[in-house]
Order: sequence, then C-alpha cells, then structure tokens
Amino acid sequence: MGTGIVSILLHNLPYSTEWMRYISIAIFALNISLFSVFMTITMARYILYPEIWAVMIKHPAQSLFLGCIPMGFATIINMLVFVCARWGNWAIYLAWGLWWVDVAMSCVTSLTIPFIMVRLHKNQLSNMTAALLLPVVPVIVAAASGGIVAEVLPNDNHAVITLVVSYIIWGLGQAFSFLIMSIYFLRLQVHDLPPREAIVSVFLPIGPLGQGGFAIQQLGKVAIGLLPVTGAFNGVSIPTGSSSAMAASAMNGGVVLYMVGILCAFVMWGAALGWLAFAIFAISTTRSFPFNMGWWGFTFPLGVFTTCTGLMATELSSIFLKVLTEIFSILILCLWAVIAAKTVLLALTGDMFYAPSMASTVRASSPVLRDFADGATDIWHHYRIPIILSTFAILVSLRIYFFFTDKGDDHKEGLLVFPKIYNADDATDKSKVDDRAEKAPATVIAEVSSLGDEKRGNAALVSTEKPASRSATTAAGPRRIKGELPVGRGRAENGVATARSSIIQSVIFFSSLTGATAKIVQDYATKLGESLESHEKSKGTTFAAPQVLDLAEVDYDEYFITPPTLTKTADGEGDGSAADFFYLFLIPSYNIDSINDTFLEHLKETHHDFRIDTAPLTPLIGYSVFGFGDKEGWPTEEEGFCTQAKEIDKWMAKLSGRKRAFPLGFGDSKSDAMVRLAEWSDGVVEVLDIFSQTGSLGEGVPGSGDPTESDDEEADDEDAEYEDDEVLFSEDAARSANVNRLKKTGIIDDVEDLGRILQESQEDSKASTTPAPIAVDFTSYDGTGKGPRRAGRGTKAAPAPTIVREMVAKDSPTYKSLTKQGYAVVGSHSGVKICRWTKSALRGRGSCYKYSFYGIHSHQCMETTPSLSCSNKCVFCWRHGTNPVGTSWRWVVDPPDLIFNGVKANHYQKIRTLRGVPGVRAERFAEAMRIRHCALSLVGEPIFYPHINEFLGMLHSEDISSFLVCNAQHPDQLAALHHVTQLYVSIDAANRDSLRKIDRPLHRDFWERFQRCLEILREKRFRQRTVFRLTLVKGFNIEDEVRGYADLVEKALPCFIEIKGVTYCGTSTSAGVGLTMANVPFYHEVCDFVVALDKELRDRGLAYGLAAEHAHSCCVLIASERFRVDGRWHTLIDYDKFFALLREKGPDGDFSPEDYMGEATPEWANWGQGGFDPRDQRVDRKGRPIMAN
Repeated sequence: MGTGIVSILLHNLPYSTEWMRYISIAIFALNISLFSVFMTITMARYILYPEIWAVMIKHPAQSLFLGCIPMGFATIINMLVFVCARWGNWAIYLAWGLWWVDVAMSCVTSLTIPFIMVRLHKNQLSNMTAALLLPVVPVIVAAASGGIVAEVLPNDNHAVITLVVSYIIWGLGQAFSFLIMSIYFLRLQVHDLPPREAIVSVFLPIGPLGQGGFAIQQLGKVAIGLLPVTGAFNGVSIPTGSSSAMAASAMNGGVVLYMVGILCAFVMWGAALGWLAFAIFAISTTRSFPFNMGWWGFTFPLGVFTTCTGLMATELSSIFLKVLTEIFSILILCLWAVIAAKTVLLALTGDMFYAPSMASTVRASSPVLRDFADGATDIWHHYRIPIILSTFAILVSLRIYFFFTDKGDDHKEGLLVFPKIYNADDATDKSKVDDRAEKAPATVIAEVSSLGDEKRGNAALVSTEKPASRSATTAAGPRRIKGELPVGRGRAENGVATARSSIIQSVIFFSSLTGATAKIVQDYATKLGESLESHEKSKGTTFAAPQVLDLAEVDYDEYFITPPTLTKTADGEGDGSAADFFYLFLIPSYNIDSINDTFLEHLKETHHDFRIDTAPLTPLIGYSVFGFGDKEGWPTEEEGFCTQAKEIDKWMAKLSGRKRAFPLGFGDSKSDAMVRLAEWSDGVVEVLDIFSQTGSLGEGVPGSGDPTESDDEEADDEDAEYEDDEVLFSEDAARSANVNRLKKTGIIDDVEDLGRILQESQEDSKASTTPAPIAVDFTSYDGTGKGPRRAGRGTKAAPAPTIVREMVAKDSPTYKSLTKQGYAVVGSHSGVKICRWTKSALRGRGSCYKYSFYGIHSHQCMETTPSLSCSNKCVFCWRHGTNPVGTSWRWVVDPPDLIFNGVKANHYQKIRTLRGVPGVRAERFAEAMRIRHCALSLVGEPIFYPHINEFLGMLHSEDISSFLVCNAQHPDQLAALHHVTQLYVSIDAANRDSLRKIDRPLHRDFWERFQRCLEILREKRFRQRTVFRLTLVKGFNIEDEVRGYADLVEKALPCFIEIKGVTYCGTSTSAGVGLTMANVPFYHEVCDFVVALDKELRDRGLAYGLAAEHAHSCCVLIASERFRVDGRWHTLIDYDKFFALLREKGPDGDFSPEDYMGEATPEWANWGQGGFDPRDQRVDRKGRPIMAN
C-alpha cells in the first residue's frame, strides 16, 4: 500500500521530470515484486497450515489487516493504467479484469470482517483502534480505481458499468467509515489517546476521507464526459424527445455528478485536513513512540490525501494546491524511505515476521516439511560415522599443510587470531609501566556502578595488563578517592547526566482526621514545587508539580502494587508523559482506628501475597516518610511516638527493595514539627537534585548502582526481627557459617553462591558437632537490598502484645465528627440517627419511599447500624469520610444487648427533642415512642458486625421489623444471615470497572465477592424478601449500563428492584472524586432508565413490572410478578404475619416472602401516580403548603 501510493504520487507530480517518472516506474516494479512475493508466501502459509486461518480470523487485530490486500492490489491496477495504457487495449482490459477481482476482494472484506468483529471478537470501547477502518476502506479504494480505469476504457458501455459499480461501492465504504470514525472519536474522548506503541494509528482516519474525496471527484470527472456520449441515466422518468434534448439531459446529469463530486471533495478534504492536524497534535505530545509495522500507517493515508489534493488542484487550476501537492509528495517520499529502511532492518533480523496471533497457539507442522525432516534425520543416522571421520581427516590434513607451508617464515606469529598482547615482551611492558609509575601516582575515582561492574573492571584489567603492571601501579601511591558525584545507570558515556526519564514526579501521600495535616501537606507541596523549580536541573530533566493524595481517597492498587509511569493532570487524568515517580509520606500517628491502619494492612497483604512480586515498587526512584507525633502522650518511639510512620517506612522498604532515599523524619506536633519538616524537606530536595543529575540516589541505596561502602546496614541486620518463628539451626553454627561469606561479598547473588556457602560451612565446621544448612529467606532483602536475607544472625525478639482497640473511641476525632453530624455513638462501633423523613412524618408532611412501597410508618422507624465500619469508600456516601474502613473485624466487639438497648434509648431521646417542633402531630408523636421498624442502613456495613443474628433476634423479639442493607462484599456473613423482614443488596454498578470506580472497595477480590453474594441472593429468594438497590450516579453508572444491570438481575432474580437517584451530600469526599450536583440525575432521567431496564427484562422473558414510585425521593420500584395478584401489585408487608411466622418457625425457619405479603399497593403509590399520600400535606422549602393541581 505505502509503496504503491508513493509510485502513484511520483508519477502524477504537478511539477514532474522524466527521471522522476522513471523512479516512479522503478518503485512500481518494486511494488509488484513485493506484492507477488508476500501474496505467494501468504497463500502458501494458509495452504500448508490451514489451521492458522481460523486463528487469524478470530484474532481481534490480525484479521483487520486482510483489507490491506485489496488496497495494495488497487495501487498496482492504478499504475498499470498510468504506465501501460499506451501499450494497447489489452493492457487496459487487463487492468479492468484485475479491477473486478479487486472489487470482489474488497466487498468480501468490507462485508464479512465487520460482521466477524461483531460476532466473534470481544470488542470494548477502551481497546478500539483506528485499525477497524482497514476492512471497509478497500471498497473506497476500489471505487477510486474504478474511476481511473473507466476513464481509459475504450468501450463506453463498459465504462458506464464501471462507473455505476464504483459509485455503489463508494457509498458502501463511506457509510461504514463514517460510522467507525464516529465511534473511534468517542473512544478518544472517553479513554484518551492510544498507547504510544499504537499512536501512529490516529493517522488512519485520514485514509477514507482523502481517498473518498479523490474517488468522488474522479467519478464525477468521468461522468461529465461519459454520460453525454452514452445517454446513460435517461430512463423512463425523463420525457422522450429529440436526440439533442436527450444529449442535453445527459449533459446536465454529468454536470450534476461532477459538481456533487467537487462539493463532496471540498467537504472531505477539509475533514481530512482537520483530522491531520489532530493527528499531528496527538503524535507531537507523545514521547518516544517505538518503531513498528504500524508506522506504515503514515504513508497510505497521507498519500491518498495528497492524491485528493492533486486532483483538486487540476480541476480548480489552483497553483497553491499544486505547490501543496508537490510538497506533500516529496515529504511522503522521504517518510517512505525512512520507514522502508527500518523495515528492511527488521526483515534482516527476522522480527518483522513475528505473528502475534500465533503466540498462544501450538506450533503446527506441515506434512511436507515433516516428511522432509524425517528423511534428513534418517540420512544423518545412516551416514553420520563416515561424515564425522571424513570431516576429522580433512581438518587434520589442513593443519599439517599449514604447518609445513609456514615453517620457513620467521616473521609469522605463533598465534594468528589472538591479540599480540599475549606474546608481547615482558621487559618492554614492564619498562613502560615503570615509566608511567614514575611520572605520577595512580588516582582512583569512586565511580564503580556495582560490585558486578567492579569485578568486570578487574577482569578487563587482567586481560590488558600484566600482573607486574598492577603491582607497579599499586606501589606508586596510596588509593585516593575523589569527592565527585557517582555516575549512575542514567549517565551517558560522554559524561552528560541524564535521568531515566525526562520528568520526575513527586507524589505526597497523607492522612488526616482533623484536617490539620491536610493543610500542612498542601503548604508543603507548594514549597516543595518551588524548591525543585529553583534547583539547577540537568539537561532534559524537569520536575513535575508535586501531586497530593489523601490515603482515605486513593486507590491503593493503583499506586502500591504497580507504581504509575505516566504523570497526571490536576483533574486526575493522565496526560501521557512518562515520568519517574518518587513517593513521600506525611503521616500523623493515631492510637485510634484510622485510615492508617487500613493502609498498613494493605501494605502487609501486598508483601505476603504470593501472586505479587516481593518488591513490586522497585520501579520507583525511592521514597521517604515523615511522621507527626505527640511527645506528651507518647514520649519515646517505644511508647508509640510516630509508630505508624515507622511501620509505613518499614513496609515500604520491603515493597521497594530498600529504596529509602532519605531517612525517616519525626516531628512533635506541639513543638518542633515544622522545623523538623523543613530539615527533612531539604534532604528530600537534595536527593531529587542528585537523581536528576546522576540517575541514582547515591551510594548505598539499592537502585543507585553503587556498592555499600560501610557495614552499618549489615550491623543493623544482625539484630533484625524476622517474621518467621522457625529456627533451622543453632545460632553459633549459623554465625560461623556466615563469617566467611560476609568477608567476601556480603550478599548472595544466586544458587551457586548458596552452594559455596554450604561447602564453606562444612569445611569450617569439621570440629563442630552441630553442622546445619544455612536458612535463606528469599522473600525479604538483606542489608544491601540486592539479595535475600540470611537467617540466624540473631534471635527473634518477642512479638509485641496485640492491642485490640475501639473502633470509635470517645476521645477520638472520629467520635467528635460523628456526634457533630447528629449521630449518637453507642458503645464503640454502633450508631443511631434520626432520619429527616421521621421528622417529616411527625409533622404530617410526607413519609419516605418505604411507606409508599412497603407500608412502614416513617415516624416509627429507627435508623441505626451495629457497625460504623465499611469495606467500601463509595463516592456518594454521606459519612463525610469519618467512618473507619476495613476488610476484616479488628476492633473491640460490643455485646448485642448493649447495642440494642443503647440505640433504642438514644432514638427515644432524639424523638423527645422534637416534641416542641412546630407542626408535630400529637397522635404521631405518641406513636413514635413505640419503635416498629428498624432500617439497618445508616452508614457502614451492618452485616459486618459479628453478632448480627443475635442483634436481629432482639429486634424481632419486640416486633420491630428489620430492613438490612449490605454492600455485597461479605458473602460468608450473608450466607449465614437469619430471617430479616427485607434484605437489601446495594448494586451500584453493572461491571467490574464501574463498581471499582464508584464503590472504591478495599477487597482485592471485590468483584468475585460481589458475584458470590448475587448467587447467595438467588438461593435466598424464596426464603427472604430480596431487594436490589440501584443508586444512579450520572456520569458513573447510568450510561449504556441497562443491559449490564439486567444481567445481574437475571443472575440473582431478586423480589424487588429499587432504582434511586443519588442524593448529593456536598462533602469534600465527594468533591475529591469529581461528584457534584451535575452527577445527580433528574427524576425524568431516573424514569427513563427504569423504563429501559423494565423493557430489557421483559425482552429476556423475566417476569418483572413497574410497581410503584416515590417521586419526591427520585425512587421507582420494579417488582417480580410473584407479587402481582389479580392484576394488582402487592408490595406492602404484613408485619404481624411476619412476626407470627418467625415465632412459629424460628429465625431460620422455612417460609417464603409470599407468606407475609400484605394488602394491595395503594393507588396513589402505583407507577405514574407520584407516591405521595394524599392524607399528608406537601410543603415547599420554606414550609409553605403546596396546593394540589
């Protein structure tokens, strides 16, 4: 394709010469040769290995390139017309015949490959590339070739047929192309530019635009000359008349087609020009994209765009467009030459012939090749002895011959291959060395990059200098060390310092309960950015603005399993700039449960997870930690001063391979915190400046490439604590075995080193009666950070006693924040709060949606939770980021009776405070002093509480109904749950990515837990009233997810589906993830989603229908047909019957939701009626009554 379009451009240059035409013919011949060779190879490949065809067709990328065959073939047809038409009509008709073949191939690829893509390929918008255009563009190219062939066909009727077919296939190709280009532009808007390996593909959409513009111009050009001659298109719709009238009609038709072609060419050329600018912007902002075969995507799209420009220049007689065509053609020729040269290099190395689609398949063998290989093997086994003896005899004869022929030559060297240095005169070399030693003493610069490099350097010295020279050099003077910056791996050979990447990105992580640390971190980030900008930076290295991340909001997997490699903008989106990352931690330590505990738990799990590398954060430049503490309460480190900062520093050392770039800093928040922070910050800036100049962190830091010059870290490891309690040998035997090894290198590099340790330990301990193997912990690093740790250096200290803390201690900032928000904290981990619908119902101003749907009385409902902790950090949660989070229960457990009595007492106390509120109805206030319902959905995860079944039993013993909500992250607890009045599961997303984005779960296997909970819900659907609660967040989980939600409904088959718009709480937590009022859907948007979901469920044959609504809450209920009796919905609950069944059959008894189904849903609550009880009075925001229409 690329070679063919270059030959066409050179042949049709606006300002051409004869020699340029000869070059175009030569490239045309090269194009024919390449096409023939590779077409033959391709056909042979699929004939010899037919099984490969199916694999290639199913491959989502390789199958698309089938469209390149007819496009490349079309370039040959075009040049055949341009070059060979003068040879006679046979050459023209040959081109015409080949054109029909090309049309057939183009139509096959354009119609079948898109269908295969839909049917077989698992397409996702994020993985889409512009290569999807390749199967559909061939028909556009064939249409353009049809216009070129029709222009020279001697038979006018043949030309008309060619013209008509060309117009048809042009429309086919352009329609498909515009569809794909629209989707591709959407992909770019949603998922950013393609990766740098595929960035060249952004040029591909220029192809259908440029080629389509050329084709429609060429066809119009042919039509304006052909139609008057043939009288074509003069059908029955045109009145018959004289021949001149018919000719005039045909002429007018040709003019129309010609002008339409020019107009369409203008539009498509402008679109192609705009896309060209967009592609240039995209590729100019992408750094160091590697060469691959996708670079050919430069040539053909730009080439056809140039042909369109050239034809416009001809038709418009525009000098400007002619010059532009000439410039474009020359540039494309140069580009083609560069790409062709690189391709030839790849062909010589064999890399060009690698087939990704065959990477996962078993290598197949051809019967012909297999027979050939078997025959060759048989011949070798039959004649191998004569062949070996003959070869040996020939070599011996040659050696004897050269020996006798060289005997008389005194000037021949004894060694013909090796350097003369091995036969040099010792006296001469020694004198030279002595002369050098007398002139100046030897100087040694400490720039050895590693122990391995030092060894290699010594080996090189032995191979180039005699031992005498070494001794002379040593004797010349003492070893001296220059105080210069070491040359790390990032420094070039010429001495110019370059880091591994041109951008250094600092990321500052912090935690804060009261907000004090957050303010300090923001100020520190500003000062750090200014300091880095003011520092002298090495050539080509820049410091990106420090990025500040709250540990309560960040996705740990994104930063602490595999570190990022691209910088991010202020809105959190990546801008595609490669960078080296440096982590900073500013951590206050708390003696209460906080996000620090969750973060530390994540670091521990990552280190011990066998599926993850022991040190997954080694790509980092390094890290450093600064801790804030309070010496009044915790005077020393042993007593808890900055203990959590120490823990983070320890686990980061394990995960990063000991890349502690600067020592752990401490500051007392009540005295010297800011002074110590400034000192620590200066050290961090200095480290980053050194890295920008040398590409290393300095001597002794793993990753710097420098050897450890002192044994301080080794000494520290002597008394290090080990995680394993197992002792494989005595302490004395271990120490004696380690001494010899420490004297040599201090590290274990491989298994051979381990073998030498065992051998040396046996030799040195012959007199010992306790020989034992050396235990090596391959999961942690030794003092150098380059090898595994050796056990046995010291005894393990007794583990510190585990302290079980309260989840929400009364003296904690969390407690103060929750009470300030109106919560009453009961015990250490439970809470209760008055719902605003309870207040509204007391005043007769309406009840919540549960009243409309299920018949609860809102003024008799208690909203509580036995666990303020949760396993998710949902973006729409109203907990204001103050509640603890965790994946397992690690706190003090309060007894259920304490919680039950405490939440009741606090609820009644809050109800009593409302008796003086204006508008409270006396009868409802009296009823409110008798709790009838309990919504276990306040905050947190109620099912997380270890004694949830006992707590439910206490509620049911006093005839209090239970509405329990869980987040589908604790399947074991869900499976063990006893009867509840109604069981909710929050379904916040329809797929894994959306769920992670919205709920931000802490469990790594969150999706698997989610799916298992759905399976449990399906099993319980005939024993529990199960409800899906869908919280719709615009921009997160509404668009294009109806089918996904339907899949989840089909899997779990819940009794009810509640669809509710998100309630905006205006917290900083929400704002931090981009949640604003714009993400709150309007009620009509919720209704549209509900109608679409209901239709999708019905189309799948699932028995569900629209049952009820509560417009004020933006909530709609879809119910199973199980709850539709005699044409009416029965979504209400018979609470008395539920408690009777519970007492009769027990908390885990066998009864179904239909057994306690209540009366019919009231008319005012049905779908389409709004859901407001007419007995209540609606009011506006200022409390003024709203009159019904």
